[in-house]
This record gives sequence, C-alpha cells and structure tokens, in this order.
Amino acid sequence: MAAELRSLREQRGMSCAEVAKLLGVSASKISRIETGNSGMQVDDVAALLGFYRVPTVRRQELLDMLRRSNQKGWWQRQSGIPQLWRALIELESKAVGIINYEPLVIPGLLQTSEYSAAMIQGVEPAMAGAELDNLVATRMARQTLLTRAAAPRFLAVLCEVALRLPVGAPGVMRRQLQHLVSVAERPNVELRVVPASTGAHAGLRGPFVILDFVDEASVAFIENHDTGVFIDEGADLERYRLALRNILGVALPPDASAGLVGTIAAEFG
Repeated sequence: MAAELRSLREQRGMSCAEVAKLLGVSASKISRIETGNSGMQVDDVAALLGFYRVPTVRRQELLDMLRRSNQKGWWQRQSGIPQLWRALIELESKAVGIINYEPLVIPGLLQTSEYSAAMIQGVEPAMAGAELDNLVATRMARQTLLTRAAAPRFLAVLCEVALRLPVGAPGVMRRQLQHLVSVAERPNVELRVVPASTGAHAGLRGPFVILDFVDEASVAFIENHDTGVFIDEGADLERYRLALRNILGVALPPDASAGLVGTIAAEFG
C-alpha cells in the first residue's frame, strides 16, 4: 500500500509537501504513510486515492486491501510476546525472501520446540511455566510461514559452532540437527554452514536477518540482548549484503552443509 501511494504521487509529479498542503495535512504525515512508518487510516488513504483520481474499481480494491491488513495477525492477538518479536514476525509474514545468519545458535525459524525451550531458559534461567511455554509456542507458530502456499525463500547460514554448542541434553541436539537436515530438503529452504576450520571471517561481527519484499525496500534486523534495530537505509543495508557475500564465500555448498549437519548429529548419539 505504501509503495502504491508513493507511485501514484510520483505519477502526478508532486512532492509530499505539495500533496500535504492541498489536503491540509503535514508533509511528514504523507512521508510516514509512504514509508510504512505510520499506521494507515482508511479515511486518509481514501482521501489520497480520490485526490490522485484513482479509478473507482481500483480504489475499492486498495481500500479493501487496507481493511484486511488492519485485521490483527495471530502475533498481535497473543499476549506476552516481546515487542521486538512482534515487529519481526510482522515483517516475516510479508517477506518474499528471508536470510538469517547465526554464528552461535540455530535460526529461530528452524528450531525444534525442545531446543527453543532449552535455549530461552539458558539465556533467561528464571523463566519457566506459562511464560516459557508461550514464547516457545510463538516461535513454533512463526515457522508455519515456511510451509504456506506462498512461502518465502529462506536462506539459513550458520557456523559449525552453532551445530556443536550443546543446548539442552544430547538427545535435544541430535533431534534438532536431524530436523535441520529434513527442513533443508524443502524447495524454498537453503542451508549453508561455515566450517570451524575457516577461522576468522566476516561473520564474526554478529548475527543478522535480511528481509526482502515485492514492492518495498528491504530491511535488515540486528538483535543484541534486549535491544534490536531495523535498518532500511540503502548504504547500511548494502554493508550487510556485502558481509553475507563474504560469509557465503567461505561457507560449504548446500549438499556438503547438510552432510556436515548429519555427521555432527550422529556424534551427539
């Protein structure tokens, strides 16, 4: 919707300030709507579509789309989900491509429930009971996007240490790694592993996620402890894409990556 409104304005050869002045609103409001940084109200969008002289049928299609998008997703209805998770899940639900680089842990979209529980408890030892169950259930629910009809392409890149780090009991790790091999067989999922023998490489600077969309700018997500940031500036985003290219340059190809995961799974007994 944001991209559509921006395109309609540009087709008329007008700036945000010119549109805002004629509609009696601030230029920053028009800008926030067009960048997706502001919740869209049906009345505001209807006014813009009318101003841009969008044909009635197309205008109704767009307004219906907006009404549907304003319906809450499961992650918005469910209580107890950290705000950062909500924001990331929202973007994942719209993405056509997701890239997740993780040097120390299995990517969340590929975790088993028992691995996820053990990892969350390891980071937050005091967490237990319903709160822990809720977070694990949320992570499992996120994974359904990889099996839906229009599933996004998912590239998971991780370091060998993430495969060998004993999260939970040995049985937990064995089943987790077997699950990795199984999921990597899906046509929309690619698994790449950086072997420990590589030594120092670009990925040592930390994990990141890159999300690609059809008609919107890509976004990178970086999380550290209790803070996280979404990056959509072109130059900054390109640095993460460069880091990804460098990491993939030392990663094993998909078949060899799956083979290494299977070998390590057997070592956990």
